[in-house]
Amino acid sequence: MHLERLVASVSSFIKANPNERDCWQKAPALSGLMAWDDEAYRPLVKRWLDRAVATQKSDGNLSYGDWHTSSGGHIRSFTPLASETAALGAPLMEWHQRHPEPRYLDSAARQYQALCDAPRTRDGGIWSRGEGPELWIDFTYLMCPFMARYGKIASREDAVDEAFRQFEVHVRHLVDREFRLARHAWCEKPNHFPQSTFWARGNGWLLACCAELLDIAPEHAKAGFVRKVYGEVLGAMSSWQDASGYFFHVLDDPLSNLEASATLMYAYAGERAVQLGVEIEGMPHEAVRQSAIRAFTVVAGSVEDSGRVPGVAMVPGGPGVPFGWTLFGQGFFLLAARALREHLGKGELR
Repeated sequence: MHLERLVASVSSFIKANPNERDCWQKAPALSGLMAWDDEAYRPLVKRWLDRAVATQKSDGNLSYGDWHTSSGGHIRSFTPLASETAALGAPLMEWHQRHPEPRYLDSAARQYQALCDAPRTRDGGIWSRGEGPELWIDFTYLMCPFMARYGKIASREDAVDEAFRQFEVHVRHLVDREFRLARHAWCEKPNHFPQSTFWARGNGWLLACCAELLDIAPEHAKAGFVRKVYGEVLGAMSSWQDASGYFFHVLDDPLSNLEASATLMYAYAGERAVQLGVEIEGMPHEAVRQSAIRAFTVVAGSVEDSGRVPGVAMVPGGPGVPFGWTLFGQGFFLLAARALREHLGKGELR
């Protein structure tokens, strides 16, 4: 199937499979749909974002952020904070830039205030969940692009600064200085890593955050730090790519499953790094691009006729979770496809 038909199929699957309760998972799907900007899906994007605003809570949290129990992985329960619901803020601000409405900006201001009011670690890191004090690497992507984009649109330099501050605090605690890879979760008290593996998708979330921050605020005083982390983590992750093109669910454990969402995040972040001129540790740009193409192509070959992208480790990630499909997996397929479109040729991808 050619790229455009795969994109249409994956987009159609998103439209046919909404999930109102786990709204943070919609964020990459919304960003992916907006990246292609197909007129047929604009009403869907608007409807989902309008629903997020309509269900914004008194505390400022966008859409549904409900306490829930986990059926697997390393946590038993998860009480969402503003760090999770902020995920929808980035596509909301992108939509507002295209279709300005005061209510969108007002909603974003309330969501940003909820982040400011959220509990923090001693060095200022916003907790990932109410059961903290904890920081998770995926929350760099869920929080930081929203704060940076909102700050730019609303002329709130404090919000842009906070985005880079949260990135730095999370990196300091979660990126291993020797291996240059991110661990999943850190708990401040008692000081330990409740999920300490080099989780492939966690590294993907971090790299995608790097791409967004450098796109939104390349002139920021701490952009150089982001570029450095981007190049080091991307280079380190690249060394664990399997011959198939996939990455293992736990990067350095070949007994774990090949995992689709991390592979797509890598494809997206790899190509974006080349476009942004990031120096990748140990790899020339063309080698990174070819690695990204291999990653995207192998996942494209797995896309089902329905448009479902299989092989995604389910939430909350980490070892021990079942595999299936997710809205963020669908979304990163679209984001990676859009980033790599000019380099995928005209042939069949599956």
